[in-house]
Amino acid sequence: MKNSVTKLFSALICLGLFLGLQGCESQVTSHGNLIEASQLNKLEIGTTHREDVLILFGPASFEGAFNNNRLYYNNQKMEAPIAGRTQTIERELVVLSFDVNNTLESIEIRDKSTDKEIVKLDAKTPTPGDTLTLVDQLFTNLRRR
Repeated sequence: MKNSVTKLFSALICLGLFLGLQGCESQVTSHGNLIEASQLNKLEIGTTHREDVLILFGPASFEGAFNNNRLYYNNQKMEAPIAGRTQTIERELVVLSFDVNNTLESIEIRDKSTDKEIVKLDAKTPTPGDTLTLVDQLFTNLRRR
């Protein structure tokens, strides 16, 4: 009887450890619009219009600033390791440029190796109110009334 209880207890501990460690793996997530090569092959420079692109691919991830007639479709895979920083594994940016008649002028595909790296700063941007003590905050709130 004691031996079977010990075996059952050992099995439950092993099962608990196994299930608990299942969550200890990095998570890979995908963000943005994934555009397949077969979809890009449907586009014809000089004949495809902006409306056709929007129907085929859906809304762009973002559009060019200052009305420069560009649509950007961004897709990236990110990995979040256990107790680590999220890193970009793959990144693809499809840039579609249009002329003044909204006809496709060029297609540019950028990946992680050809694109610029964006540096994220760890420092906080100083804002008013960050350095207020508890007493300062209390008196500030009393002055507002």
